[in-house]
Amino acid sequence: MVNDMNTWTIERLLGLEPYEFEELLGHLFIKMGYRAEVTQRSRDMGVDINISIENFGLSHTWIVQAKRYVEPVGVKEIREYSSLRYRDNVDGVIIATTSGFTKEAQKEALGHNVKLLDGPLLVKMLEHYMPEDPDRSIHQHALSENRETWNIEGTVLKQGEKTLGETEVFFRGERVLMACTNRRIFLIRDTNSFLSKRREVLHSIEVKDLLGWAHETPLMYLVMGGRQITVLSMRARKPEHAMEMLECLQQGYIRGEHLLKFERTRDEFILLTNKRIAKIHYSGGADEISLKNILGTELKGGGLLSRSKLLLMGNMKENTLSEIDCADLASWKEAIEAAIRVS
Repeated sequence: MVNDMNTWTIERLLGLEPYEFEELLGHLFIKMGYRAEVTQRSRDMGVDINISIENFGLSHTWIVQAKRYVEPVGVKEIREYSSLRYRDNVDGVIIATTSGFTKEAQKEALGHNVKLLDGPLLVKMLEHYMPEDPDRSIHQHALSENRETWNIEGTVLKQGEKTLGETEVFFRGERVLMACTNRRIFLIRDTNSFLSKRREVLHSIEVKDLLGWAHETPLMYLVMGGRQITVLSMRARKPEHAMEMLECLQQGYIRGEHLLKFERTRDEFILLTNKRIAKIHYSGGADEISLKNILGTELKGGGLLSRSKLLLMGNMKENTLSEIDCADLASWKEAIEAAIRVS
């Protein structure tokens, strides 16, 4: 007699909480060779799971909707979720359910590249890829509990380092992968040949060295500290995904020096932190001044042929900036004076 306690059943799946069902599906797709990310329930934007796979430079990205239903999924849900393919610019949508699909839903799915996984097929997939005891799989292999064991291909993670996610960005004219952990940000380039594929880490940024980030959709800027502030510019393929990852890092750098204000002008970046002001020139080089050396600010009015500027008054040192020329001088004046008061 077969011991039914060690097999996957639809009844077991129906007994899960909705988020447990989503995490179980995420782990199933990892077992199948995909990268999988279960979205935060407060920020899922209608998406339960994102999965992707890449082989020899060919990549595919899919959205997975998890439906722990008893009744069949109807055509209304197919139409609703098929639109996510176009909104998020992915290759397709997968709807996985513990029940089945109506005939109208199956017909509708054919026209929108929506793949349907019904309850019996889902059970077969779980039995094939996760034949271990279902109770153990549900409670010990939840996606959120395994994040610290994930690896970012091409890197070696440190003890206690946990993967937060990854997304495509365009950096210095080429497409690269931005991958975040709780300790570092990686920019990784694929270097493929006909016979081999490998990854090259272009930048590895310690979160403790990150002063902050700014964005002007779709452009994004990472600001690093040290003896001299530097800025990395990039364009995110999915800006909202990249920003969500960076927001998870905030507690890692906000306690030290951190970015308060940022503006990109025609010739340079202007930055204010809780310790200094800097102008980073596109042509190279930078001018900086400590807030401790500033006693006050003053707006210098421009005439018919000149623009207004913001003067920084105080103990000016050699090779430091003494004025700011940007679009919103009044807000900069207010921000700098507030930073001086608390520095």
